[in-house]
Amino acid sequence: MKVENIRAAKAHLNQIVSELPKQGSCLITRNGRACAVLIPVTDETDLEVLTLSANRRFWRLFDAAVKEAESEGWVPLKDVAR
Repeated sequence: MKVENIRAAKAHLNQIVSELPKQGSCLITRNGRACAVLIPVTDETDLEVLTLSANRRFWRLFDAAVKEAESEGWVPLKDVAR
């Protein structure tokens, strides 16, 4: 993964973005700390999955739902899909 500080990223954003497909992701840092990531987006990229995978609230809800289902029992999918 390429790493750029925010000042360099601002100055060379066009170049960085054009290189993403061949070089992969680019970590942007501010004062030596990670603050953003640029990733290449292709036809295979599922943006909803990408967004949810980084969302802590989603994972808290997911974990709570799994815990509830394990304690109270799972509902078969055929019963939900009516």
